[in-house]
Amino acid sequence: MKHHQLFNNYPVLPIINQATAEEALVIAEAFLEADLCLMEITLRTETAKKALLEVRKKFPNFILGTGSILSKDQMQWAFDAGMDFTVSPAWSDSLWDMSQKLKIPFYPGILSPSELLKSIEAGCLHPKIFPIEPAGGVPYLKSLLAPFQNAEITCLPTGGIGKENVSQYLVLPEVQIVGGSWITPQTHINNKDAKKITELAKASLLLANTNS
Repeated sequence: MKHHQLFNNYPVLPIINQATAEEALVIAEAFLEADLCLMEITLRTETAKKALLEVRKKFPNFILGTGSILSKDQMQWAFDAGMDFTVSPAWSDSLWDMSQKLKIPFYPGILSPSELLKSIEAGCLHPKIFPIEPAGGVPYLKSLLAPFQNAEITCLPTGGIGKENVSQYLVLPEVQIVGGSWITPQTHINNKDAKKITELAKASLLLANTNS
């Protein structure tokens, strides 16, 4: 599946930074209850790989991504595990080249105009912009993208974005989807509170960009 089709109909990409396999299955079921079939689990914890494998096994049609990829070994693991997409906090020539060879969608993180130009030159037109809120939020993103309007960029801003400002990002034509962890607060995950996660997932779908 191509990058631009991967996130169709979903305004928010839920990012889970910390969950056991059991908790990840609860989250996936809660999302499905809300008709949200998409999430990224980052490789920030020891339990992340098992969580990804369990969700992949139980929900084969779920659009599932591996985040916080920092090495070729992790990229290979994500490919071998049947992940739908991969995400990194930073740009890496070797990881980009590897993703192209494996033909797995990859969203590398960039933040500066120089990094954005480098990604465009490499053929990456769907970068993650991270960490966007600490860098200045929507005003920074507008300024960053302004000189590159002819490059047909569609980006994934993440990093500190909350429910209250998702819509400000989605009105920008270059923003395809916004990444956030507010749909799965750690307290809800720890309590396995599927009902509250479903409610937040439903709310995230209502943020869809009405201008598109």
